[in-house]
Amino acid sequence: MSSIVGRAGVVSLLLAVAACHTFQGDYPRTTSLVPTGALKIFPNYKLAYADIVQIAGVAVIAYTLVDPLAPNWEITETRLSESRVAFKLRMKDFNLGGMGEAPMVLARRAASLSAEHGMAGYQIDRYEEALDSRIIFPHRTAYAEVQLLPLEHGK
Repeated sequence: MSSIVGRAGVVSLLLAVAACHTFQGDYPRTTSLVPTGALKIFPNYKLAYADIVQIAGVAVIAYTLVDPLAPNWEITETRLSESRVAFKLRMKDFNLGGMGEAPMVLARRAASLSAEHGMAGYQIDRYEEALDSRIIFPHRTAYAEVQLLPLEHGK
């Protein structure tokens, strides 16, 4: 949730800056910071500089909201006992796929945790997936309980 609040702040700041026509001088100004003119793309097509700025602004806002390089799943671990761990996975609000990744993400994290603690492996005792159906931004969740196997139970 904090990433959404942070992104909303960035979007608000970008919108505030985009609304400004100037940073100094008399108000209101009759000219824009963007020079007049156009970029000739094709022989019969020109793109105005102001349109280029607007397209770039929309692209920055879209990238900030979607953030395609961010991980699709957020993992929260809770130790239930010395050898038992509960995982809660939550998919990010704006995603570009990754709907079926939860089992793979869980398996990678469980294997990593098992290796970090010098265990032989892991066993998934419980696994559930759900769709949290909020009015705005429903998202996928997953819950798992994993047993870390000591070395004498090695595979």
